[in-house]
Amino acid sequence: MTVPKSYKILVIGATGFIGANLVRRLIEGNEVHIITRMSSDKWRLTNILSDLKDHTVDLLNEEKLKDLVKQIKPEVIFHLATSGMYGGVHASEKEVIETNFLGTVNLINACKDIDYKCFVNTGSSSEYGPKKYPMKETDLCEPVNIYGISKCSATLYGNLIARTKGKPIITFRLFSPFGPYDDKSRLMTYAITNALQNKTLMLANPNSVRDYIYIEDVLDLYEQSIEFASEFKGEIFNVGNGSQKATSYIVNKIIEITKSESDIKWDSFPGREHDTDKWEADIEKVRKYFNWQPKYHIDEGIADTIMWFENNLALYK
Repeated sequence: MTVPKSYKILVIGATGFIGANLVRRLIEGNEVHIITRMSSDKWRLTNILSDLKDHTVDLLNEEKLKDLVKQIKPEVIFHLATSGMYGGVHASEKEVIETNFLGTVNLINACKDIDYKCFVNTGSSSEYGPKKYPMKETDLCEPVNIYGISKCSATLYGNLIARTKGKPIITFRLFSPFGPYDDKSRLMTYAITNALQNKTLMLANPNSVRDYIYIEDVLDLYEQSIEFASEFKGEIFNVGNGSQKATSYIVNKIIEITKSESDIKWDSFPGREHDTDKWEADIEKVRKYFNWQPKYHIDEGIADTIMWFENNLALYK
């Protein structure tokens, strides 16, 4: 899918997995600005940095952020900056709250005098907390950790401004995206990179489940949102495949496609406290509002991701 006209777009979180994939799409025909910090690792953007307008500002610096946004005057804002936990490594509670909540509040406020067309806040399925059924946008949010609490707070603030100030702010609650440039400690990346090298896989609970969605399907929605956000002010949309898969399915599929000789050692360490036998998105709302549905079966997404890693394994060594 191609954005139908050229826009001035501001992306926060472009150095991350989703952001890096998103800006690669957006640079075709758009003026793309990104906000990074002095400490940002830009390894995912090395080969496209010259196509981006990079601004170094901390979201916690309200005045500098406001001045920058006023200078850029973006028509579209994609907010993907986040802080949380990867591979069992937690950011401090202070950092999580500052990045996920206060940073979002500052960004939304910095844009208050800008007549923008679309603001997408990136939320998380962690906002819901464990449920015994597919998660719907109308469900009570009962997050079980500071990450979920901070993301839910940011979503609620965005909705408040959308509804009281008439701003075209929407939230995409992402479930488990995967694909090129994913973090090295995430399940897909860990399993693929080790399987390609026939290394032993040390894994936790084989029965833990997540709703995995291929990154290309996610990017389609972000692009579509440019034209639709003004119609759906304050709305929340689940972004998943609508079907959960067990860790064992994912790992076995990776072993099959790569023809790996890796040994798999399950229960090598404890699973996450909030692992349940249900973690699935109800995607009826996003299907209806955006006339969208995932194009990629998870097996296709895994195969494409493996192909990318085969050509880019050096980035993860």
